[in-house]
Amino acid sequence: MFSEQLKKILELAKKTGDRVIIYDGANPDISYVVMDIDSYINFQESEKKESKRVINEKEERDEKIVEKSRENEEEKDLTEEDLTDRINQEISMWKNQNKASDLSEEDKLKKSWQIPPAVKDKAKNIE
Repeated sequence: MFSEQLKKILELAKKTGDRVIIYDGANPDISYVVMDIDSYINFQESEKKESKRVINEKEERDEKIVEKSRENEEEKDLTEEDLTDRINQEISMWKNQNKASDLSEEDKLKKSWQIPPAVKDKAKNIE
């Protein structure tokens, strides 16, 4: 069924677990990659996963664009006073978020600081 050379190539691919490219110099448009079936199945599964991931990312980007477009449409309908109120409200929320994160960092520093034991001992000796 197979020529001796092809049998040797297939055996080599089986031993090493490598993929083999078969290229015919007389007909360069026809080339083949030979790999074991498990590697091919894994390759196909990873390609499908990657394809799904790319599609999901694209759908998420599209949803964000649609959402942003809706927000822009809503802003067009706002009066100048309503728009100013909305901007001020967003600024206030942003400032409060920053203050909350700053306080939590300060609280962490305060909680982690302790009086060194040597200083405590000296203070007890002073009494």
